[in-house]
Formats: sequence, structure tokens, C-alpha cells
Amino acid sequence: MITVGLFEAKAQLGQLAQAAADGEVVVLTRRGRPLAEIRPLASGAEGPEAGPVQPAIDELRRWRARLRPGPFDIAALVNEGRPS
Repeated sequence: MITVGLFEAKAQLGQLAQAAADGEVVVLTRRGRPLAEIRPLASGAEGPEAGPVQPAIDELRRWRARLRPGPFDIAALVNEGRPS
């Protein structure tokens, strides 16, 4: 376990985050009193890279392809929005 004050932690955040990723628990203190912990993610925890992303992207592309608008008259749409 690593114990570090908030002021020092600001300067070393990258190193402390890496220590947590390596399995360490980092305790942040204010005036010597524990305030918060930085812990490694539990194995199997879902993070930004968790889960198959590509199938979701493919499904969104298929959905978008089904929503293509049909033919329309731009001039008629412009005139529709103009006051008479």
C-alpha cells in the first residue's frame, strides 16, 4: 500500500495510476488522514475497452443504411419553410 498526500499526488498522478494498474492500492491523505483510495480494477471489470465494440458499430451502420431518405424536392422544402 502506498500512502501519499494530495499535494504530492497531484504532481505524481501518472505514476500513482500506474502503480494502481500494477496492483498497488494508493491511499490519498489530507493532513495525514486517509481521504480516498486509488485501486486497480477488479479482474473482469468492464472498462472502456471491455466488450466487443465492432458488432455494435456494424449494427449502427446497418440501421443507418435502412434510414436513407427517399427522393424529395429541395425547392419545395425551402418554400414550405417560407412565410406566404
